[in-house]
Amino acid sequence: MIKKGLMLAIAVLFVLSSSFAQKGKTVTFTGNVKFPDTENKYPIYLGKYEGEGFKRAFKAIDSTKVDANNNFSFKVPADKPDFYQVRVYYFDRIDFWANNDNIHVNVRGIDTAKMKIKNPPYIYMENTSAENDVINDVNLASYLNYQTMIAVSQEMYKAGLAKEPKWIEYMKDGYDKLGKDMDFRIKYLVHKYRDQPSVLYALNNLSTKRDMDLIMSTLDNLTKKFPNLEQAKNKKKEILDGIAQAAKIADGQKTPDFAFPDVNEKKWGPKDFRGKYLIIDFWASWCGPCRQEIPHLKEVYKKYKDQGLEILSVSVDAKPADWKKAMNEERMTWPQINAVESKPVMASYLFSGIPYLVVVDKDGKIVEKNVRGESLDKAMKKIFGN
Repeated sequence: MIKKGLMLAIAVLFVLSSSFAQKGKTVTFTGNVKFPDTENKYPIYLGKYEGEGFKRAFKAIDSTKVDANNNFSFKVPADKPDFYQVRVYYFDRIDFWANNDNIHVNVRGIDTAKMKIKNPPYIYMENTSAENDVINDVNLASYLNYQTMIAVSQEMYKAGLAKEPKWIEYMKDGYDKLGKDMDFRIKYLVHKYRDQPSVLYALNNLSTKRDMDLIMSTLDNLTKKFPNLEQAKNKKKEILDGIAQAAKIADGQKTPDFAFPDVNEKKWGPKDFRGKYLIIDFWASWCGPCRQEIPHLKEVYKKYKDQGLEILSVSVDAKPADWKKAMNEERMTWPQINAVESKPVMASYLFSGIPYLVVVDKDGKIVEKNVRGESLDKAMKKIFGN
């Protein structure tokens, strides 16, 4: 009995010590920077995204700089496996899953090119297991897709210049072909890594409209295999909440209400335009496409104002001074408001990119969403006729 009791006590101590050893568990992330920041203007950040959906935001938890050999390193918390990101001078970003892998990367660092072109590089993570292989593979697929998209764009441009009908016809569905190819590659990776918790990274590249069955079956498999994987549960909830919200803002539904101040602190919202047709224009001072759309909006306003059309421009600038400066430059003659805290209204309308225009009828119901240019003209003709 004494011997059995001693054996049991040792077993209990072993279990306790093993569980205790997990507390404070870390993995190491190291990197080498080819062109470091010699002026020490920028740190290298370690952080993670917090929040869900439109409320997600990067939060730094540590920072460092390179040593004499241009190397850097982080000790990353791994008590609870999760996604993290390393940002090198805001030029390079590396997502990874912190659990068992001690990862190493080689990055370019400061962009030394005379002409800087936004073309994100592919950064390969070394020393990875399947948990981070999925991220490597997804990023490679995304990188190749982007490079091919550039090539297709250039060829479409050359075909137009050559005015060669057969060449133009051949290239017209180039982007669609790339989209289908990318979709196939991501689905393959989801199937390949379906038993890895980090396959969540691949799911972010699928469409809930086209691929709902695959997304949900993958999430259900993860929660069954990893009952404590909160990220999978949260992802499923986020998707279901998004579906519910999409139903609320479907064409014909009441416009989600909001109210933000103009330069005189008077608050405006969709309710103030009942009895009028309304275009809600979400924009920002720093958004080039938004400002390119403004001259067209002026034409639309001039054409249909006397027939009952109004426009409400909603700036999502975080700095009111930037909004006011751009507003004065653009000289728009309809109500202008600034949503400094823009995430709630963006979440209610389910958009993350701007410009985003919503057409609303006299009763405050949505006619169409995400229109501009030619599609806005079609929406106006549908309402007012030719």
